[in-house]
Amino acid sequence: MQKVQKKQKMKKIVLSFLLIAVMLSQTLIPIAAAFNTLIDDIPGLTGKSEIILLLSLTDGSVVFSQNETKRTAPASLTKITTAILALEHCKNLDEKITVKAYTIRMFDGLNSSNAGIKPGEILTVEELLYCLLLPSANEAAAILADYVSGNIDDFVALMNTFAAKIGCADTHFANPHGLDQDGHYTTAADIAKIIQYALNGDFAGNAVFEKIVDTLRYTIPQTNLSSQRLLTNTNKMMNPGYADYYCEDVTGIKTGNTNNAGDCITAKASRNGYSFLCVVMKGQTVNIDNDPLPENTAFVDARVLLNWSFEHLRLRKVATTDIVVGEVPVLLARNTDRVQLVPQKDVNALVPEGLNEGSVLIEPIAEAMPQSVEAPIRQGDVIGMARIMYAGEEFARVPLVAAKSVSRSASLYFLSLAKQATQHPLAKILLFLILFSAALLVGVFLLRKYTRRKQKQLHIVPEITRKK
Repeated sequence: MQKVQKKQKMKKIVLSFLLIAVMLSQTLIPIAAAFNTLIDDIPGLTGKSEIILLLSLTDGSVVFSQNETKRTAPASLTKITTAILALEHCKNLDEKITVKAYTIRMFDGLNSSNAGIKPGEILTVEELLYCLLLPSANEAAAILADYVSGNIDDFVALMNTFAAKIGCADTHFANPHGLDQDGHYTTAADIAKIIQYALNGDFAGNAVFEKIVDTLRYTIPQTNLSSQRLLTNTNKMMNPGYADYYCEDVTGIKTGNTNNAGDCITAKASRNGYSFLCVVMKGQTVNIDNDPLPENTAFVDARVLLNWSFEHLRLRKVATTDIVVGEVPVLLARNTDRVQLVPQKDVNALVPEGLNEGSVLIEPIAEAMPQSVEAPIRQGDVIGMARIMYAGEEFARVPLVAAKSVSRSASLYFLSLAKQATQHPLAKILLFLILFSAALLVGVFLLRKYTRRKQKQLHIVPEITRKK
């Protein structure tokens, strides 16, 4: 019995921790996508991009996901982290930096993206950030890394510390620019976390970051070694000159391309009060419409997904506090043996047009539900957790609370206390001693009584006179 009680107690403790963890997890990006079942029916998707993640910046929910946790080379999406750390460590954007030769020479012969920066040239931190994020200049990444940390290796260590700090468990940086290298990888889910950090108002460099990535063209004034130069953003989704890719709602963020990474794009877009972030990685450059030029499928797919979301998704109420979702047995209660559970609050979520609270399924999460609860229970007490489902996929969670208060029965409570007391090992020993003592006293009493009765039965036998 003692082992059973310990096991039940341990189950209650584990259940409590699990429930707390589930509730805390609601502050993170949801791990499941809401509408993956619809993705195959969206017209215009190429089917050529291997990794896709579309999430709402309005409510944090994931709309579509495909291989979003698969590790892959990040290409120049790496530079988002480089920019964040440069902005965090360089408080004066007008600070002038004299370019060291090695930060230029290390890219000799690689034919990689650059801004034509020269050894010994003097540029400001802000100008280097524009070089980094618009034409995706690799030498700008090396220059900023060297300036912040004194050398590139120490800056890369700083990048990995930052990634770990914000929860990017599947990211490891080997350089600040994104060229393919062993041990240099990330996931779309982690890239989304990094971008959300950059877009957060608590990040001191947020305004500068958003201003730069939302810039299509920028002119760097004449320097000590170069005449003025025009920088153009590689994000063709922001450029009206590219009809296959252009989306007027896009305001950044970054592109990338290497042999290992394929074509990559992270695009932020807002329309009519809704904001989305789309991450597409391992896209291809192939001809999808039989015209003379091949298309970048990462750009095409990002554009299609963003436009579909703006046109079809709306914030709607999908759960209300008057819907009974389930019930749980109640122990020690007066006049009832069950308590009904309802959502703790009304839940609003992004859903396709036409869906409402009658178009979704709300089901209790078995592992977050107790087998029973003890009275008293107050109305509104959190009992468990439910998932909100559409087409078999979870897109939101909500705590479940008691619909009504349940009073405790005094007699059942004291009976329970007495029962629990008798189950304690010491109580069992004491009870045994009491019973043993009682049995011993009864035995002694009966023995004495028996002895007295025997004594009363004794009598003197008359002496028999012998005849003479």
